[in-house]
Amino acid sequence: MKRKVCFIIIVVFSVSCNRPALVIPDTLELQLRNRDSYRHYVKLVNRAMAKDTIALQELLMIDDLSDAASYEHGDILIQLLENLGDEQYSKVLSSIPTKQKVFLRGYFEAGMDIRKLEYKIRIDKEYPITFNELEFDEKEKSIFISICGCIDSLN
Repeated sequence: MKRKVCFIIIVVFSVSCNRPALVIPDTLELQLRNRDSYRHYVKLVNRAMAKDTIALQELLMIDDLSDAASYEHGDILIQLLENLGDEQYSKVLSSIPTKQKVFLRGYFEAGMDIRKLEYKIRIDKEYPITFNELEFDEKEKSIFISICGCIDSLN
């Protein structure tokens, strides 16, 4: 009986290690598979969801995704923010070089573009430390919102 239980635990654990904790959208998955980096990405997402700050930092350092995959990666980053919370996420974000934050702002903007209008309006209020770390000042927020067609201004 003990062996049977151990076997079941091992099988369940090994299967769950290969499954992403978050849904990886098709375009992002395809782009990662073409680079042979899908499994590594899934491991990073799973570890980041388990509050591994090194994995999150590695995900935040990705800067070479294109087209729809960049939108989908941005959405993954936002989901990780929602899971980890503003304080923990922003601590990791503070260790990212300023140059990389330019890519991250683009990914965040793309990820927010996938979301509904209500989410775009409230995300900076729910995660103020993170947005401060990304250096979204009022002018940048206003420009972003007017570009994405959400609303004309933040007034």
